[in-house]
Amino acid sequence: MVERTPLLVMKGVTKRFPGVLALNSVDFDVRPGEIHALVGGNGAGKSTLMSVASGALAPDSGSIQIDGQKITEVSPVAARELGLSIAFQHPALLPDLTVTENLMLSVPARKRPPFSKATEWARKRLEPMGMPIRPEARVETLTLAEKQAVEICGALACDPQVVIFDEPTEPFMAAETEQLFTQIRTLAATGVGIVYISHRLPDVLALADRITVLRDGQIRGTYNAAEVTEQEIITRVAGREVDAMFPDRAQALGEPVLHVRGLRAPGLKGVDVDVRRNEILGLAGVEGNGQREFIRALGGAIAGRGNVQVEGKTADLRTPRAARASGIVLMPQERHVEGLAPIHSVGENLSIAATAQSANNGVIRLSQEHELVRRTIAEMGIKTPSEDTAVKTLSGGNQQKVVLGRALLSEPTVLLCDEPTQGIDVGVRSDIYHRLRGHANAGVPVVVLSSDNVELAGLCDRVLVFSRGAVVAELVGDKVTDHAITAASLTEAGSNRDASAPRSDKRRVGRLTRLLTSEQGPSAFLLLAIAALTLVGIGQSDRFLSSFNISSMLGLIAPLIFLAAGQLFVMLTGGIDLSVGPLCGALVVVASFYLRDGVGLTWWLIGIALMVALALAVGLLNGALVRFAAVTPVVATLVTYTGLQGLSLLMRDTPGGTIAAPIMSFLTAKIGPVPWVILAGVAMLLLLERASRRTLAGLRLRGTGSDHEAAHRRGVPVGAVYLAAYIASAMCTLLGAFLLMAQIGVGDPTAGTSYTLASITAIVLGGASVFGGRGSFFGALLGVVLLQVTQTTAVFAELSQAWQYWLPGLMALAATGVFAQAQRRAASEAVVSNPE
Repeated sequence: MVERTPLLVMKGVTKRFPGVLALNSVDFDVRPGEIHALVGGNGAGKSTLMSVASGALAPDSGSIQIDGQKITEVSPVAARELGLSIAFQHPALLPDLTVTENLMLSVPARKRPPFSKATEWARKRLEPMGMPIRPEARVETLTLAEKQAVEICGALACDPQVVIFDEPTEPFMAAETEQLFTQIRTLAATGVGIVYISHRLPDVLALADRITVLRDGQIRGTYNAAEVTEQEIITRVAGREVDAMFPDRAQALGEPVLHVRGLRAPGLKGVDVDVRRNEILGLAGVEGNGQREFIRALGGAIAGRGNVQVEGKTADLRTPRAARASGIVLMPQERHVEGLAPIHSVGENLSIAATAQSANNGVIRLSQEHELVRRTIAEMGIKTPSEDTAVKTLSGGNQQKVVLGRALLSEPTVLLCDEPTQGIDVGVRSDIYHRLRGHANAGVPVVVLSSDNVELAGLCDRVLVFSRGAVVAELVGDKVTDHAITAASLTEAGSNRDASAPRSDKRRVGRLTRLLTSEQGPSAFLLLAIAALTLVGIGQSDRFLSSFNISSMLGLIAPLIFLAAGQLFVMLTGGIDLSVGPLCGALVVVASFYLRDGVGLTWWLIGIALMVALALAVGLLNGALVRFAAVTPVVATLVTYTGLQGLSLLMRDTPGGTIAAPIMSFLTAKIGPVPWVILAGVAMLLLLERASRRTLAGLRLRGTGSDHEAAHRRGVPVGAVYLAAYIASAMCTLLGAFLLMAQIGVGDPTAGTSYTLASITAIVLGGASVFGGRGSFFGALLGVVLLQVTQTTAVFAELSQAWQYWLPGLMALAATGVFAQAQRRAASEAVVSNPE
């Protein structure tokens, strides 16, 4: 057989993190048409090695070649351009962007379709996964399995020569896994090189041509899959002999501990079940059929109704905290969203669940807390340099162990485990299975939801199979087998359809919910508020809609339109710019020295040049402080706020310096009752709105604010985006300064300070998220209009100045309540919608 030239070659790759040698001179290659599996324990370095291969991480030493070309620029974009793509274990998706937008950012420029055809292109890319994922849906509304499907589709959309699948099937059920395997085999048959990382060894042996074992950052051997057994791989992965994977089932079950009657939740019909002492109960079914809603409702993670008792006492399931107080502890599936506080340490994440054990009269006993943390780290086998290490720096499997350890530290009466071994290596899986069995034998019943039917068959005493929100099959004792669970899941799911379900009402509600939770939902709310306040103003005086009043209102909002646009640029990245107001004032003061009557055009040009230079310098300074000096945006821009205000007062301690009449006339000229600058500002915001949705730059801007780490993995130049956003804010402020200058006519050092708060209020009213990723330039425009209409209406109604602050605040609270309720409804609808 002719040896094929490898498509991916990694030589001597070494990577160190603080206190950890993650990779130690690793050699690895993938040949055309080959499925090369990479297996190893948690923290072995698998994901790190593939992050290096994909350009997401730079190696300390070593070389990488893709299709014969050596990588000289370490970046995801460079790797994709050479033909390598990766589907990450934890989807590197941008939650505030749509599925289509995420897929657009996943592919190289030459493979990216026009925005006009992007939705249809995305729909075709999603079809092979067989899931009902809408291209227009925001990623944050998807289930974990759907997010993983989008991640995989993004990798495959690149039409790569080498594709890396890092734990791709962890959230998938059997049918979804088999569908993916069919795609992988098809890709390999066309000559694509496949790297497949998984802890599920039966899948690895069924799929792979070669298997490489990585342990403690070093290669421990490469084997032909046909020549090695599962037990041999387990031994090499663990570095020791591993006893029986699954413990023996319970010899006898005790009395019922958990009593559930008529439990209902979105997507879940009334379920009745008793869970007995010493029992491990499994939940199975095709994803989206109610089993996840059942376990989350029991744990208080979603709203549920029904009669639930623990040891004869009625349980409170309104919140996870209330459920824990009732003795029910849920270990959630999405550890990064619900299970962990990633920026906090391992010790802090564990100890928060053990306050009842470590506190005395509300005071934490540190020695007791440290002892509990150290014991849990040892018992769970968590690989961490110390208990003070941030959880986000651990491998995915070790993070999962922290989640399980924290659940056990809560001393549950009933333990609920949603995918307890997701991302955990085979050696530790056995330890966890035995630990769960030990807790069950000690009298703590365990409910396990798993997408791995082999896991359910080996671990559970009884398995409930769900379909269409109800239990449709119960398997007990010897009937609990992998084949029986799979057969029941598929056959019962297919036979339990309700063809008479009223779909039309759901679609109608869905459209309203999607409108309210869309980027333009707040704009609709603002239009209604503006119309209502206008009617109130008209009721107070017929002069409210006079040409003079309209012209006055438009003139007053002109500077704020541009400052709000600048503020939104920054807020879309997750930042804030407190300096826009003082910068605006400082620019007007600079203008008052140069843009005066009686001086030549040369001085006017010099003044404009100085204004541009000052704005550009402030934008660069703010961006550099935030991105490169790692100063938080509030602190960074507060520093420039103070400096600019001091500079203005230094230049002019009192108002002075009249602006030239020709400049004033030009900037205040009108087309009918409307100042031309207002028309220019509206046009600019509408163009920016379109650009933020329909250009690559707009996607990068919103994507950076949505999740800057995921954006980096998607190839977004995050540092450049931050810098550009602050520069754009400063340049928009420059435009606003010209209009403020036309309003006041003199250099006033305090004239701009009020615009900082006004610009923030306007864009928040318009739907912008202070956490980044979401916001609308059209909404910002309406927010500015609403503020001015509110002030004018208060004047006509002869209300005190306080109401000019009260009214926007009350409207903001009302809008927040409406949108929060709509988002909860959207989440419920996402749960209810099952695959057809």
